[in-house]
Amino acid sequence: MEYTKFLLKELDKVRNSLIFIVPIFLAIGCNRLKSPKLQSEKGLKVRFEIKNFQEKLGDCDEVEGDCAQVDMVYPIVNDGVPGVRQAINDSIYSFLIQSLVFEGYEGSFSEESLGVAASNFLQEWQAANKAEPDDESNAGWEVSVTGEVGLHTSKVVSITMGSYSYAGGAHPNSYVSVLNFDLKSGKTLSWDDFITDQKAFEKLAEKAFKKARELPSNADLVEEGFFWGEHFELPSNFELQQDGIYFWYNPFEVAAYAVGPTDFTISYADLGKLVNKDRIF
Repeated sequence: MEYTKFLLKELDKVRNSLIFIVPIFLAIGCNRLKSPKLQSEKGLKVRFEIKNFQEKLGDCDEVEGDCAQVDMVYPIVNDGVPGVRQAINDSIYSFLIQSLVFEGYEGSFSEESLGVAASNFLQEWQAANKAEPDDESNAGWEVSVTGEVGLHTSKVVSITMGSYSYAGGAHPNSYVSVLNFDLKSGKTLSWDDFITDQKAFEKLAEKAFKKARELPSNADLVEEGFFWGEHFELPSNFELQQDGIYFWYNPFEVAAYAVGPTDFTISYADLGKLVNKDRIF
């Protein structure tokens, strides 16, 4: 998915420069989200709107000022079956809130809860900056998130969420998460929900992984430095698309951070009966 590649590229630009400014991908992602193409089709069980959330504390208007800020642009369901709407929105707010908290979160998931989590994040920065004012890592904390609605059928919807965060330490973190929802229940979909033959599916995916990493078909992925000495595994994040399934391995998921992400797409034509397309379309 070109958007995901671009998103992580922009996130890494910010990470490498250590300039704590909301990257340009937020504006571009927002423009894409506002496109009515997928949200105006008849027969869809849910409708989305775009939310903008921003909080900041300190001298955020100064390039080198001490500052903490939270900037989020994300889709939320504003119309549909109440139970489905609630389940999807809970998952989205869960992702947003988890991007802000340092420890396990056990509260509710709502726009109000997001505001509380953001306020706590800013206050923790203020406390850290006050305790160690000479520590440069406390000069600027930031969490930036942007989301995009992808495939949206009468049965499923896919949402991609990109996150960049820095809260002191050696370096920021950036990653992409993909949420695929079943529109009958609002629950997130897993590989098991549509794969018909796990072993055959993984074999095909492993072949595609090697091709994406420009490795020979007989290469040993462990010897090549992947999967941390374990066997091949499907990624945590995948996107159901119109013509196939997009696979996304975040940096550090299966190899050293410097190796970067690994991504590829396998078409439904190549997957054949290994996937139950009736579950998607």
